[in-house]
Formats: sequence, C-alpha cells, structure tokens
Amino acid sequence: MFETTSNDGIIRSEKLLNAESAPPDIVDREREIHGIRDAVRPLTEQKAPENLLVYGPPGSGKTVCVDHVFDALENETRVRTVRINCWQYRTRPSLLTELLIQLGYPAPRKGKPVDSLLKIIGSWLDKNRCIAVALDEFDQLEDKAEIIYDFHMLSQSSENKVGQVLISNRPPGKIFLDSRSRSRLNCRSIEFKPYTVEELREILGDRVEKAFLPGAVQPEAVEQIAEEVAESGGDCRDALERLLQAGRQASKEDVQEVTPRFLEKIEG
Repeated sequence: MFETTSNDGIIRSEKLLNAESAPPDIVDREREIHGIRDAVRPLTEQKAPENLLVYGPPGSGKTVCVDHVFDALENETRVRTVRINCWQYRTRPSLLTELLIQLGYPAPRKGKPVDSLLKIIGSWLDKNRCIAVALDEFDQLEDKAEIIYDFHMLSQSSENKVGQVLISNRPPGKIFLDSRSRSRLNCRSIEFKPYTVEELREILGDRVEKAFLPGAVQPEAVEQIAEEVAESGGDCRDALERLLQAGRQASKEDVQEVTPRFLEKIEG
C-alpha cells in the first residue's frame, strides 16, 4: 500500500518548501530586517527600544523576518524573546499567562487575576533581563489598549525594558487604537509590500536550488508560478505551496522534472 516509486523523489527537503519553516536565507527583505534589528537593538544595552508595527498582506514575509531577528537576538545577546500569536491568545489574561509560560513559569491550574500576572512578570523583569515581545496577528487581539499599557508600565517600572513588535495585516490607521494608546506605544511602522514577480522568481529559484535535486525544476515552471502569484497578490506562501505540490505530483508520477503541466494538474 505504501510502496515507494522507483526513484527516490526529486525533492531533497520538503521543509525548505514549507512556508512555516524559517528559510536558511531570506531573500529581498534586507531593508525590513535591518529596520526590525535597529528597533530592538537598544534592549541589548538595557535601554528603552523603539516599539514597532510591522504590517503588510499575508505572505509578505513579516513573521519570517521578525523571527529571523528574534532568533539572532536570543542567540547573540542577553535579551529574552517571546513570540505570541494573538489568534490563539486574544484576551489580556490569556496573553499574559502565555507570556509567563514562555518565561518558564508553570501553567496555572486556574486563571489568575491580571494584577497577579503583571506582578509576576514585573518580578521576572527585575531579576533577569530585557524582553522583546512579538505579537503576531496583533489586529486580532481584543484587549489591544490594555496590553500596550501593561507593557508600557512594566518597562517604566524596571531597569530591564520590554520591547514590542506588533505584526499585523492591517496598516496603522486600521488597527483602531485610541490616541492615548498610540502615544504610549510611540511606535514606528515598517510596511511589507506584496512580493513582485521578480522577487518571487528569486525566492523560488533559491528554494529550487536548495530543496530539489539539480535540474529537477524547469525554469518555465518557476516563471509561471511567479507570474500567477504576483498577479493574485504576491503571497509567497502560495508560491511555495504550488512549488511543493508540483514537486510531489512529479515524484508521484515517477518523473524526474517539474514542468508547467504539473502546475495545471494541481490547479485543476
């Protein structure tokens, strides 16, 4: 039932074609990466950072770039990084509880009052080091103003600071923060524009080189994916998924090369 085909498949690493996996090299986002790095850099000297709103359409590289900077921050400095998806933790208590869990505290058996959660976080800050917090899907958070205020006050009351990197599909004017919250956050924005056909071509070419056997993907197939995805919004995740599915289909048919006809099969 599960016998393999006569070849070993043309894909060397499906992980490199998975949009959720961090790529070994990030293509065409150097300016954005430098902007994120510069915003959180003051934390490495125990100074107040520049809070940041990273925004753009899905598949434009926002989370990948923030993760890239946060990985370096965690590995190369004393700053502690925390990453929370606001789709999963939409409320103030659930988000603060998840923050504590990532800092190493056991999950509480029952909900704790917000004041108690903040007191524990403040104590951790005083005893340990600065924290950089990335809030992915920030526009889905129900208690935006309260969380901004919480992190602002934690940073104000400790020598160790809290930096906020907010990741959103929506631009600043559509996140609906009141004027007081905007003032407290005092953040700079970095826009991630949709990938162009040229950028998608470069990204796909890089993944083809790393993830497939040599000569396993026709340039025409890469070009077709890049053009179609650029026309439909420039979502890099969509482009990688098409490339992966085409590669799987070719392997399934025991074919040594991905051609445009496999794209027609997966689209049909």
